[in-house]
Amino acid sequence: MSDPSRRRPGTSPGSGAPPRRPARWATVGVPVALAALIVLAVAVYLVVDRESVDAQPGVTVPTGGPVPSSELAGEWSGEGSLTDCAGLDDVDCPAGRQVVLAIECSERPCVVTPFERGYGQPPLEFQDGRYRAAGPVPAKSAPTCGGAPTASALWRLEIVAADGRLAGTYAESTVQGFDCGATWLRWQITFERG
Repeated sequence: MSDPSRRRPGTSPGSGAPPRRPARWATVGVPVALAALIVLAVAVYLVVDRESVDAQPGVTVPTGGPVPSSELAGEWSGEGSLTDCAGLDDVDCPAGRQVVLAIECSERPCVVTPFERGYGQPPLEFQDGRYRAAGPVPAKSAPTCGGAPTASALWRLEIVAADGRLAGTYAESTVQGFDCGATWLRWQITFERG
């Protein structure tokens, strides 16, 4: 008679059958499907967030018509008044912000740089009666999450040209991450040359 406590190596206790391993699709497919769902959710959030920029409460940006590039080109500065702040403590919502723009129109379309080159030099495009541009907030200026700069920080500019000035909004936002919530700041600004 054989000892029931002894079994063949590689068999399940009590069954005599080899232990069952998860199907290959379960070990590979489930993590891949989960990753795809996360990527899809982030993509949907970004599209919805981009479309909702105009729907943010607090500010109505005026509209106008396109102007010659000579009316846009140059250095501009203005003091912004905070109109929206979400996802941040009150101390991180400055009531005013000095914004400096450099608009270069040697090629079409014009390109804009807020503050300094680390903010990028995206095209300033005319859409829906406004000039618009968006780019990354550099790590040194981005909000932090867990002590590290938020990689999703973006700035957005919407302006119209009228009477030798540029008027509109400058905004910065981040998307929600696993550990940190989304943020949104927007200032209403009138820019003067110089």
